[in-house]
Amino acid sequence: MRKFSISRNDAVKMIMAVFIGLALLFGAYSAVAYSTRPVTTKVTYETSYTERGELTHTGLFSNESVYRNGTSLTYYPRKITQVINGSYSYVATPGAEGKYKAFLRTDYYVTSNKKRVYLKNTTRESWNGEFSGSFSLPVTFDVGELESDLDAVRQGTGLYRASGDTYLLVEVNVPGRAPFVHKVSLTTDTSGMLRFTDPAKDYKKVDRHTNTTVHRMKFAGRGIEVSEGRTLFPAMALLFLVPPLGFAYTRREKKTGDAMKGLRKFVVDGVPSDAGSTDPVTLESVEDLEKVFDLVDKPIVHYVEGDRDIYAILDGEVVYEYRRKRAS
Repeated sequence: MRKFSISRNDAVKMIMAVFIGLALLFGAYSAVAYSTRPVTTKVTYETSYTERGELTHTGLFSNESVYRNGTSLTYYPRKITQVINGSYSYVATPGAEGKYKAFLRTDYYVTSNKKRVYLKNTTRESWNGEFSGSFSLPVTFDVGELESDLDAVRQGTGLYRASGDTYLLVEVNVPGRAPFVHKVSLTTDTSGMLRFTDPAKDYKKVDRHTNTTVHRMKFAGRGIEVSEGRTLFPAMALLFLVPPLGFAYTRREKKTGDAMKGLRKFVVDGVPSDAGSTDPVTLESVEDLEKVFDLVDKPIVHYVEGDRDIYAILDGEVVYEYRRKRAS
């Protein structure tokens, strides 16, 4: 069987090639890791339930020359409006069972230093009960009665600047949900018109869902997190790149120096008598010349042929030659 041999120089070159290949491989993995997001967060919103409360209303008037009885207005003329009939409705979607309570109240007060000082609180009507999905309540605002009661409070207190705040307060309680509270006030503006504030209220319960995905990438037959790859792959690429760089640097240093420095003391100038008469054994490198010198223990003869330096070792009838181009 033929024995396979490889020079030390070729072996080093092969190892350096493997290191460079691995450095390029890990560099490619690093590029993939940094071009992929480590984590993706997706946020979605889902409506759990909705609630709506609304007061619808119509008026009864003492003078129907402009507005007919049963007309619904945003603003009711105070002087001709006798009664406002309302219907309060509540709806939950999806339907649910719960309890409710409601009050029609009037708070009497005077304003002192921009603050309200309450004089009397009157509950005109109240409701409570259970429901499934929805309920409705009839509500009546007797404008004439409200004015009469306000005059009575003014007369009884001597505070003729006293005012009244009449409102419908509804509170709904469903197990597992936040209380639904709705306040609808009947107010009088500076022009003498009656109107309702916040006659409708909507509430929507929205749930926020966050889905976080940790991205992975394939490496050596197994999955690895991208965030880990961003640390691992560049470090491995650098680790395998350092030896080739060091090898290239030392080779450069050797080339810039005298490769024959270690053999100079064994070199003599002259021309072998058998030069050109026999086919020499050509050596590829200074290292090969050094090996032959160690084996045969003969002096190295140096001579010049054209633009080349020739270093020859004679061992009997065999001539070993190492040729290199002369330095300019």
